[in-house]
Amino acid sequence: MSIAMLLGAASGFALSVVCEQFCKRIGSPAMRQHWQLQRGIATLATAILCANLHQAYGWSLAFAKFMLCCSLLMLIAMIDLRTRLIPNVLTALGAALALAFGMLLPSPGLMAVLGGAALGGAMFLLLAVLRRNAMGFGDVKLAMLIGMMTGFPWVLQALVLGIVLGGLAAAVLLLTRLRKPKQYIPYAPYLAAGAMLTLLYGARIAAWYAGLKGGQA
Repeated sequence: MSIAMLLGAASGFALSVVCEQFCKRIGSPAMRQHWQLQRGIATLATAILCANLHQAYGWSLAFAKFMLCCSLLMLIAMIDLRTRLIPNVLTALGAALALAFGMLLPSPGLMAVLGGAALGGAMFLLLAVLRRNAMGFGDVKLAMLIGMMTGFPWVLQALVLGIVLGGLAAAVLLLTRLRKPKQYIPYAPYLAAGAMLTLLYGARIAAWYAGLKGGQA
C-alpha cells in the first residue's frame, strides 16, 4: 500500500503542475500560495485515492481505469476552477480512455459507454439551450465524458449528484455573499465530484437511496 500511496502522491503533484502550466499558458493569474495549497490538496487526495483503489482492486486493469478516470476528472475540475475552461484535449483523452476500457472490461461495457455518452450529452445540451448563461458547451462535453466513464444507467446518478452538489455550493456561496446572483460559478468541479462518487461508490449510494425510499414508503 505504501507504493500505491507514493504513486498517488506523485500523480497528484503531477496533476497540479499540469494545471499550473496550463493556467500560465493562457495568462490566468494566481498567487504562489494558491498553487502550493492546490498541490498539497491534490497530492494528498490522489495518495488516499490510489491506496484505497489498490486495496480494493490490486494492480489490475480495473485499478488503472478508476485511477486514470478520477485523475483526469480532478485535473478538469482544477482547470475549470481556475480558468472557467474545460480543455478539449482532456475531454478527448478521457473519451479515448473510456472507449478503450469499455472494450477491455466487461463493466460497464462498450454499449453502456456509448449509451452513457448519448444520454449525458443530450441532458446537458438541453440544459445549455434552456439556460444559456448558466452552462456552457464545455459542460455538455464533460457530461458526455462522464457518461462514457460511468456508462448507462449510472450516468444518471453521476449527473444528478453533480447537479445537487453544484446547487448546494451555489446556495452557500450566495448566502455568504462570496458570489453575486448572476456571477459565474464553475460547474465542472461538482460534475467531476458526482462522477467520481459514482465510479467509486455508485452501488452503495444507490442502495442507500433505495433504503431511504423504502423507509419513507
